[in-house]
Amino acid sequence: MSNKKNTGSYYTPKILSDFLTKHITQNYLEETNISILEPSSGDGRFISSLLDNISLNSNHNLSIDLLDINKEELNKALDLIPRSGKIQAKAYCKNYLKFFLEKHKKYSLIIGNPPYVKRKNLQEAQVKSCDEVHEKFRDSNDLITSKGKVNNIWIAFVEAAIMSLNRNGILCFVIPSEVLQVKYAKELRAIIVNEFDRVEVFAFNELIFEGIQQDVVALIGIKGIDNTKEHGFSFYQVDELEDLKEPRFTEKHSNIHRTTLDKWTNYILTDEELNFIDGYQKAFRSIKYYSATAQVGIVSAANDYFIVNDETLINYKLNRLKNIVKPILPKGYVVPNLVSFCHLDFAKLKNENKNVNFLHFPNQPKKRFGKIANQYFYKGEEEREDGKGELHKRYKMQKREHWYNVPSVWASEGMFIKRSHLYPKIFVNESEALATDSFYRINAKDEYDIRKIVFSFYNSLTFVLAELEGRFYGGGVLELTPNEFKNLAIPYSDKISEQQFSKLDTMFRNDEDIESILKYTNSILLPGYDVNKLEEIRKVLVNRRIKKVETDSQEPNFGDPKMNNNEVYVEIAV
Repeated sequence: MSNKKNTGSYYTPKILSDFLTKHITQNYLEETNISILEPSSGDGRFISSLLDNISLNSNHNLSIDLLDINKEELNKALDLIPRSGKIQAKAYCKNYLKFFLEKHKKYSLIIGNPPYVKRKNLQEAQVKSCDEVHEKFRDSNDLITSKGKVNNIWIAFVEAAIMSLNRNGILCFVIPSEVLQVKYAKELRAIIVNEFDRVEVFAFNELIFEGIQQDVVALIGIKGIDNTKEHGFSFYQVDELEDLKEPRFTEKHSNIHRTTLDKWTNYILTDEELNFIDGYQKAFRSIKYYSATAQVGIVSAANDYFIVNDETLINYKLNRLKNIVKPILPKGYVVPNLVSFCHLDFAKLKNENKNVNFLHFPNQPKKRFGKIANQYFYKGEEEREDGKGELHKRYKMQKREHWYNVPSVWASEGMFIKRSHLYPKIFVNESEALATDSFYRINAKDEYDIRKIVFSFYNSLTFVLAELEGRFYGGGVLELTPNEFKNLAIPYSDKISEQQFSKLDTMFRNDEDIESILKYTNSILLPGYDVNKLEEIRKVLVNRRIKKVETDSQEPNFGDPKMNNNEVYVEIAV
């Protein structure tokens, strides 16, 4: 499937849809007349599993609405519904958000796997529908006080679904795990707690969508539960998808009412452990206290054009324009294990013909440049079949006085790599190289030292806080926003010697394991603290974040990415 970031449709494994529907029908679905909505039905995976678990010989009468923007898949879903006088089914070839805004229907059960598409990849009509749904949701909930927009279409699906449930309704969605952690979903988390009498979240220790890096959870919310059933919030952890056949899963801690360390991803730790970390955190100041600046790196809006290797420099004769060619680090992965990146390290990248040359054209008209520069400008402006041309027409380029002049170009004393795998990384920038927005650029305040800030970052407490305050994605990627990074507490020490710093750099360059490195730095930075307990907690958090990835599996089926305004209405009585 091409252009996946625009599709957002990942078909749910049958094991999961079977488990969720059985769990709901056995424990919560008690009404006789049941109205069901599957707002992004695909090939009918959920409705098929649901009908397998509802006895048509009972007193149940079912009303089913299926929606999908792919007519072919929608017909497949309809074919799965058995012929029975107890089932009334309607199918709409239409996007759910428009359907919600027009129909205002209520349901006993809304179930499915909504699309996952970031706002920047949505079409204009989709963005409009998301904003209309969010505005309606904001008007209906006092808990929403921010003026933010919907950052991903799945959020609008959840909001619309919550508003479409009857007073005893059930919501069951498979959604990205970011619902547990990202800032823009914080208000939604509060509303979920407020709206439902019972909430269950199933998290997985493996990636459940074969062949893709999307980490998800199953969210179940139940309204109107009587006093004979359990109320409140429960997190469950599933080691392997196959465990749901038994079913087998582990109940974890419900840390949802905390004012500190309050992301739902912290369910894996007990309140005692979180209070233990919180107490240690309060003993130290954050990175922003020691930093004069901690900002995102350069945003060129066209790295392939502005950041090139030596071969490209020579081919376009740009190597003759020495004043415009600056050293730059394009991605975190080009930086080897170290805490001090020096000129020799940069020279090695040059020798490997890496893209480490940044073209910093001055902010002046083309007529002031010579032939070489103007030929390169033409290369950027010409129309190309691969879509990488016409750079001067891009949004960010048009905001500049001259499209080829990239703003905010300055080198920092230190750098933090925004995304990491086994552990977060920070280093001193002795090479004075520039950096893209894959890094955060750090300058120390006059009274503090960048080398001591970098050394002080490498300790078990700060690593634990990075896991708790950051967010993680499929494949084990840890990411911290600028504010999350700046708010990390570090046990800064003025007593760190140059010999200690050099030893740490040597340990990294020798690829010593992170446990050995932290044992060394903890002994200097955290004397008298329970570093063994911190290390136990850190390993639990890292192991939870890094999931198994299937590499030999087939590509899953995806739905049609396009939401259109054409409606095909099909009504059948079966």
